Amino acid sequence: MIDPDQVDRAQVRAARALLDWTQPDLAAAADIALATLKRFEIGHSTPIRTVKTAIVRALEAEGIQFHQDRKRASVSLDIKRIRKAQ
Repeated sequence: MIDPDQVDRAQVRAARALLDWTQPDLAAAADIALATLKRFEIGHSTPIRTVKTAIVRALEAEGIQFHQDRKRASVSLDIKRIRKAQ
């Protein structure tokens, strides 16, 4: 698992888009409050590490992979995970 502190709100929104998940979908999967996720995604707050870890774990469990280097951050979806789910 990537260090949750390295994952930003844009990556979380992109990951949700790749999965075709709504905010309520992710909040339920991560077992966090919807309001907390909304505040994080619009940039009003940064969740505590435990909450951010839950978000990252929920997304990674569905095949999301987070990537970071010095110049860019990105998100990808593991195609093998999609095929298993179908």
